[in-house]
Amino acid sequence: MATVKMAEANASSSSIATTALGKASLSKEMIMLLCIPIAVMGLIGNGIVICLFCYRHKNSRFFLYFQNIAFANIIVLIDVFVVFQRTYFHTVIKPFVVHLVEMLQTLGYNTRFYILTAVCVERCLIIFSRAWNKRYRPQHMAIMVCGTLWSLSCLTSVVDNLACSTDFITTYEQFAIDCKTASLISIIVDLAIFLPVTILSTFAILIRTQTQQVPSASLDVTIEAIVILYLLTDTPVRITHNIIYWFQEIDVFLLITITQLLDSINCAVNPLILVIVGYWKKTPEEPFSLLLEKALEAEENMAPRTEADEEPA
Repeated sequence: MATVKMAEANASSSSIATTALGKASLSKEMIMLLCIPIAVMGLIGNGIVICLFCYRHKNSRFFLYFQNIAFANIIVLIDVFVVFQRTYFHTVIKPFVVHLVEMLQTLGYNTRFYILTAVCVERCLIIFSRAWNKRYRPQHMAIMVCGTLWSLSCLTSVVDNLACSTDFITTYEQFAIDCKTASLISIIVDLAIFLPVTILSTFAILIRTQTQQVPSASLDVTIEAIVILYLLTDTPVRITHNIIYWFQEIDVFLLITITQLLDSINCAVNPLILVIVGYWKKTPEEPFSLLLEKALEAEENMAPRTEADEEPA
């Protein structure tokens, strides 16, 4: 009788575990299903932003920065569709393609954050040091900065994906050591350098605009809104991804699913912020093609526009 009861108890426990696992799997599939319409909106929005930036590319030095952010968003969204295919339809994809897409996702994911930091820092320098803006700012600085940050992001992406790739690791101990090392590098670069610089620069811009007796520049509003978006959707995932190798109890597959959702929201809302701010500043007589130019205007808190301000990069 005791054996029967024990067997029944084990069967009951197994049934409960199976049910819980099934519910967890279903919830992940539902989250991925929710990602797709958001990701499609993000793909369309960022595509429109890139086209409009190409059309109006000579009006602001900041255009190139935001054009690169939009391009990085599209790269991130490619991974969302690939993960959806694997999760929802259980599509078999070659390991090489999976690794390549994951590496590209990390590339776009880091690049958009690094370039946003560059935008915040340069805007801060322009506001607080007009002498630097007029005399010392290198010509085509945006091109050099974007190229450098894409290269840095490519390096961190390769290190992160190769260090944690099972194709090059034979033991779990080596896997843990290599992944923790790569994670430590990401913590230093992302959380100890870029994140504090972004927050402090944005905070300085906010304080400066609040203390002036003129309306905030469109560019300042755009930067502040996008930084808030990143703090809500990007920073929590970035922190969790960097500490996951120290806490084994974290559900990796659930984290991946939530990451896809937050990435989709970030990519979809990013161009929407530009459109909303541009529409808010645009007069009824001005065409739709000026929305992005209006969203990146920096004239309210600065001296009249000079030839340097007209530089595309």
